[in-house]
Amino acid sequence: MKFITKITCVLLTLVMLVCSAALCACGDEPGQNDGGKTDSQDGVTRLSFKNASSYETLQSLDGKTVTINGYMASSSPVSGAYIFLMNLPYQSCPFCVPNTSQLSNTMEVYPQKGETFTYTTQAIRVTGTLEVAADGEWFTDDYGYEFAFKLVNADYVILKDEDLAIDTALWNKIADSDLVSELYNMLDYLHFVSHWTEYYVNNYTDPTTGTTTPGYYLWPADVDHYLRTENAQWNYGYQDGYFEALVTKINKLDAAQLADLVTVVTQAQDFAARSIAELDAGNYTYASQYIEMFGTTDYVYTLANAASLDAEYQSILTAFTTWLGSWEL
Repeated sequence: MKFITKITCVLLTLVMLVCSAALCACGDEPGQNDGGKTDSQDGVTRLSFKNASSYETLQSLDGKTVTINGYMASSSPVSGAYIFLMNLPYQSCPFCVPNTSQLSNTMEVYPQKGETFTYTTQAIRVTGTLEVAADGEWFTDDYGYEFAFKLVNADYVILKDEDLAIDTALWNKIADSDLVSELYNMLDYLHFVSHWTEYYVNNYTDPTTGTTTPGYYLWPADVDHYLRTENAQWNYGYQDGYFEALVTKINKLDAAQLADLVTVVTQAQDFAARSIAELDAGNYTYASQYIEMFGTTDYVYTLANAASLDAEYQSILTAFTTWLGSWEL
C-alpha cells in the first residue's frame, strides 16, 4: 500500500525531472529586507518576495508593471514557455507550502506573446505585468502547481554582482549546503506529527490478482510506526539529535546572520515534542464513519487540540517562509 497525504510539490516535481522551491531584523544590512514595502519609479513598481506573500499588496498592484530580482529554477520548462523565479540560486525545483501544491517563495513568469525565455544560472531582473487571481480561485499550471499571481508579458536582464543587494557569498553557501531543502523536510515532519489524522493509506489493487485492499486514515499505532521504526518515513525527525544537527549546520554557515533561523528550528523542536506528547497521552477521539474515498466504514481520529496545534504550526511555517522571502537581491 502506498502512504500518501495531500498532493505535495515533492511529488509533483518528480514529473518535472524530465525538464532540465519577517524574522530578519529591520535595517540595511546585507541579506535583509525592506519591511515588505514597495517603491515605484517611472511607472514601474519594485516587487519583493516578501511583499509578494501579502495578498492585499498583490491586489493593490494588479495590472501594474512590476520588477523583481531572482534566479531561475533549473526545472523551468525547457521550452522557455515560462520560468520559475526564486530568490535562491541553483535550486532545481519550486518550493511549496509543505503538504500543499501552493507555490511559496516562487513566482511563475511568462514572456511576451510569441516569445520564449532562455535559461540562465545568473541573477536576473524581471519586468512584467502583475496578474492576480481572484481570492480562492488560484491559477494552476500544467504541473498542478497553484499560485495567487503571475508575471506576464515579461522580459529580463542579467544582473551584475554590484547590482545585488544581498550578501551573495552567504546566500550561495546556503544554496550549496542544501539547507533550505532540509528545512522544508523539517516542516513536513512538523506537519505530520501535528496533523497525523489527515494522513491516510490509499486503496491498493494487487496487479496480479486484481484484489483491492481498502485504504484508511491513520490510527495512532500507524503514527507510532512511522515515527519510531528505523528508516520509516518520518523516523528521521524523531531521532535524537535531529534538530541539534540542523542548528549546528546553520551556525557553521553564519551564526550571527542566521540567528533568527536558529530560533525557528528551536521553536520547531519544542513544537514537535509537544505534538508527540499529545499522541502519547491519547489526546484524541475517534468515531466510526463511512469514508467515501475508500468505500468503507472505519474509525477516523480527531485531535483534541487540533486548532491550537495547527495555529502553532502555521506560525512556525510563516516565520520560516518570511525569513526565506527576506533575502532580496
